[in-house]
Amino acid sequence: MQIGYGWLLFWSLTTSASAAPAVTETILREPVFRGAAQVYTAGPENAPNVVLVHGIGAKGARDWTGLMSMLAPDFHVISFDLPGFGRSSNSNEQYTPKNYAAFVNYVVQQRVNKRPFFLVGHSMGGAIALRYATLYPEDVQALVLADVPGILHHLAYSRYLGHLGIDSFVPKIYRAQNDHLSNLMSTIAGKLEWAKPAPQIILLTPRLRQKLLSADPGRIAGLALVLEDFSADLGRVRAPTLVLWGGRDDLAPLRNGRVLSANLPQAQLEIFASSGHTPMDDVPELFNRRVTDFLRDPKLEQRNDILHRSMNWPDTARIGKCDGQRGMVFEGDYQRLTIGRCRDALVRNARVRELRIAEATVSIEDSLIGGDQGGLHVDDARVKITSSVIEGRVAITAIAAHLDIAGSRIIGKDAALEAPLTSEILFSLTRVQSPRFQGNLHERRVVTPETTL
Repeated sequence: MQIGYGWLLFWSLTTSASAAPAVTETILREPVFRGAAQVYTAGPENAPNVVLVHGIGAKGARDWTGLMSMLAPDFHVISFDLPGFGRSSNSNEQYTPKNYAAFVNYVVQQRVNKRPFFLVGHSMGGAIALRYATLYPEDVQALVLADVPGILHHLAYSRYLGHLGIDSFVPKIYRAQNDHLSNLMSTIAGKLEWAKPAPQIILLTPRLRQKLLSADPGRIAGLALVLEDFSADLGRVRAPTLVLWGGRDDLAPLRNGRVLSANLPQAQLEIFASSGHTPMDDVPELFNRRVTDFLRDPKLEQRNDILHRSMNWPDTARIGKCDGQRGMVFEGDYQRLTIGRCRDALVRNARVRELRIAEATVSIEDSLIGGDQGGLHVDDARVKITSSVIEGRVAITAIAAHLDIAGSRIIGKDAALEAPLTSEILFSLTRVQSPRFQGNLHERRVVTPETTL
């Protein structure tokens, strides 16, 4: 065991001498990636344990400099450079969230003196922490997840892949990565779904990782991250979870945070409005203080329980309409809401018995749509649905429509979704219930008159 002088020098340049805790740096031989990992610890060994998991980037554990300094007086803090990053070993390996979770488990076995412990992860590190919490739920006393990509279906991550430089590694697959969701269905979906070789095969094959990803850990980890499927696993997380997000994050959009907070058993979403993807850098005092306060007293003050509410309808005759406008917002209770030829309409925190959308682009967030006599009818429109419940005899009727449904519940007495004209649906972590289908969907589907859900 030795003191990490390089780390301490970095620390002295970023914190005052009186505030900087002693940081111990060790090298750990680990069996998952068969390499050497740099591990850093600070704080009293008999204090509650906190494990910090960083995201993709050369800085590695230095992402946590400020937070580690704030936590060290009251906690025993363990961080590390993930294999492939920082000062840990770098090779052509399968840098997947599941393998990284196994690595974290090995570090915990070697360095954490008692369980359960607190677990904090940012970006890819958030996905690793989440995967760990699904695999070892009894280990985690409280969980903090910040700006996590890789929650939605991988077709929703064109911009993130472009950021990592993966948009050009197979031009025939990723020709239009940066078009993002506006051209998702028509441009990207078919190419990625039917790509040869499939992205999953690229991850599994050392030769393809070398040829197509240059054996670069950031690219390998980035592709593995967006291919990770949490759709059947979020319910396994037992720990109270604080979900923190940058309001200006354009790599892992706030939509991810809404889906996470709505679908985890115990979760609360908080937004740093002025921050981008890295709140520990953009708003360090706010971020570090909020994490520290939560770990000292891991209680949730509020919860997005929209997915667990029953359809209790108020007595209202309110009618809403959008005809040719742009950017209209609809909130509250409606008997009927009609949106036609409108752009960028938003239905938010609403209860709508009957919602009809035609030739429009609409987002639906944290809303209840339908009931026995209602539902959602989409005709030649693009609709993005997040953390909402849609219910009806036929919950959704789609006519030549493009739907992107994430973290929602679709409940149909006769059918969850029917398409008189072929429609394309991208499902992410969505529960579908009907006499024709019961289960979680995390996939792209082309729905025809013959393939009703």
